[in-house]
Amino acid sequence: MASRQPLPATAYAILGLLSFGRELTGYELKQWADDSLRFFYTAPAMSQIYTELERLHDAGLVLDRVVQDGNRTIRSYRLSARGAAALRTWAAETRPEPPVLKHHLALRLFLGHLVEPERLVEQVRAHRTWLEHMLTELADVRDDLAHDDPDTWRYARLVAAWGRRYYESEAAAMDELLAELSLLPVSRSLENLPGS
Repeated sequence: MASRQPLPATAYAILGLLSFGRELTGYELKQWADDSLRFFYTAPAMSQIYTELERLHDAGLVLDRVVQDGNRTIRSYRLSARGAAALRTWAAETRPEPPVLKHHLALRLFLGHLVEPERLVEQVRAHRTWLEHMLTELADVRDDLAHDDPDTWRYARLVAAWGRRYYESEAAAMDELLAELSLLPVSRSLENLPGS
C-alpha cells in the first residue's frame, strides 16, 4: 500500500516512533511525539495519531493487540515487518521536502509598521524567552539520552544536538533583532496608515 498510495509524513513519523522496538498505545505515541518530535516536526494531535494508526493497521504496516484492563479496553501497536520495510524505503529513498516556515513573530515583524516599536520589542523578548525554555528542555532531552542505550538513540542524540544549535542560532538572531529595534524611535504616530 505504501508504494501505491504514499502515506502522509505523519504516518511515517508514527511508524518511526514504533521503530524503536516498543509496543505503544495511541496515548503513549502522543506522549513520545510531544517529548521528541515537537522540537523539529509538528507533533500530531491525538486525533491524527488514531486516524493514522487505523490507516497503518488497515495497510498491514502495524499490528495491534487488545488487552482488557477492568472495564477498559487498551489497544497497543507495534511495527509489522511490512511496516518496517515501508519505513526503511521511505527513509532511504524519498527526498525530504523543504521545511515549511510558519513563523508568527516574523509575520508580526513584517507588519511592524502597524504597531508601536515597544510592542515589537515585547514580542521579540517573549520569543527569546521561549527559545531559552526550548534550549533548557533540549538539555534535559540530551541528558536523558546520555543515560540510554547508545546504539538505539545514536541518531536521536544527533537530532537533539542539531536542535540545540538551531535554537541557539535563533536566540542569537533575536538578540541582533532587539539591538536593531533599539535604534528605532521609541514611539511613532500610526495615524497615517490606511484605515486610520
